[in-house]
Amino acid sequence: MSVASRLGPAAPVAPLFAVVWFLVLLRILWRDAPVDDAATLALGLLFAIGIARVRGHTRVLATALALAALGSAAALDDWWALWRGLSDATTFAAFFVTLLVLRTTAERRPETLRTRHLMALLDPRQRSTATLYGANVMGSVLVVGAHAILAPVHDRNAPEPERRRAAIIALRGMGLAGLWSPFWVAMAVGFQHLPDVPLWSVMTLGLALAIPGLILGQVMAGAFQGGARTALAALLPVVPPVAIAAATVVGLASFAPLRPLEALLLGIPLVCAAAQIQLGRRAIWEIVRVSYDRMPSVLGEMVIVTCAFVLGRVLVSGLGVLDPALWPGPKALPAPAIIALMVVVPAALALFGLHQIVTITVFLVLFTQVPTGVADLVLFQCGLVSWSIASMIGLSAISTVAAASFFRVRLERVAFGANLAFGAAIAVLGTAILSLLNAALVA
Repeated sequence: MSVASRLGPAAPVAPLFAVVWFLVLLRILWRDAPVDDAATLALGLLFAIGIARVRGHTRVLATALALAALGSAAALDDWWALWRGLSDATTFAAFFVTLLVLRTTAERRPETLRTRHLMALLDPRQRSTATLYGANVMGSVLVVGAHAILAPVHDRNAPEPERRRAAIIALRGMGLAGLWSPFWVAMAVGFQHLPDVPLWSVMTLGLALAIPGLILGQVMAGAFQGGARTALAALLPVVPPVAIAAATVVGLASFAPLRPLEALLLGIPLVCAAAQIQLGRRAIWEIVRVSYDRMPSVLGEMVIVTCAFVLGRVLVSGLGVLDPALWPGPKALPAPAIIALMVVVPAALALFGLHQIVTITVFLVLFTQVPTGVADLVLFQCGLVSWSIASMIGLSAISTVAAASFFRVRLERVAFGANLAFGAAIAVLGTAILSLLNAALVA
């Protein structure tokens, strides 16, 4: 996601996150619960603290987005759009809390430690293959936390080119997890704008794109030699827990009256509690304590997400006052061109520091209000492909920052390295496959 904010003591942050999380869960369980305004007010206070505390690029971007939203609301004379956008973002504050619980649990599970031990026993070429696929599996849950697990497996004192190569391979695997993982912010953003697309269809299509992407990444890294079967066997301990977590979310979203994000918010704490209960009550309390202590670490991400959703709500309000007769028809821009724009532009701008959540939100707002001739499933996946590429090359993406830090490589040598060519290849592959699929769906 975005650049992590470096914060000092932030006593009010964790309690406010916890309040928003509790109120959102209550709203899911009791649809008529009168908690919307309270949750929105709590998030407003959290946002005010966050925008005062974040630094650097995050503050610049958040300030620009906030001013754009305020200016647009003033021009439209629709100040309530700001409150509605803030209300939309409450679910995402709860989403961040749930992800912290999930990541904290996964990091402490014996399966994770077992996989890291098995990877350390591999020879260097096998370890490269295991890093690529392990980053995809573990990155689907841990996201950037996968780098913290994988980096120690590699020789800390290896020459810089070897460490850079390991960082690039880890970024490829982790980035491609964004194509299918329900635990990425990208998926949550997509469902905010396209809530009726089935989760299982998004994940299936994402996996269909991720598998050739992983093979391509393996070929480009020259990691096919060295015994892929042994390398992949080292990942077996972590596959069942990831599968159980994903299946729980898909099952709840498919068979319970819950939207995908609601299914995640309810299902994942239960999965984490079930995973830790066998280790005793102290293990559960430790997850709660550590997750609570970590809440200030996602304040920067929450600020950017909130700004993006408030701006998105104002843009929807602005499009609502336009005469539909002025909108371009579905044939004004060919569907493949729209797909290419959606894939390439956010990723390209992320390379220069503009976080992909901003551009993807703007595109989703626009293309869900204006007829395009692009199927919802395809439009959804376009956003995931672009987000995936941006997470490998974006200067503002926490994934590239984390990879550079954990593997001890300069940031620009990761962002502007071999993954530029890999990102371009994924963009071409994704655009081609999604264009063909769209032609079949809208025929």
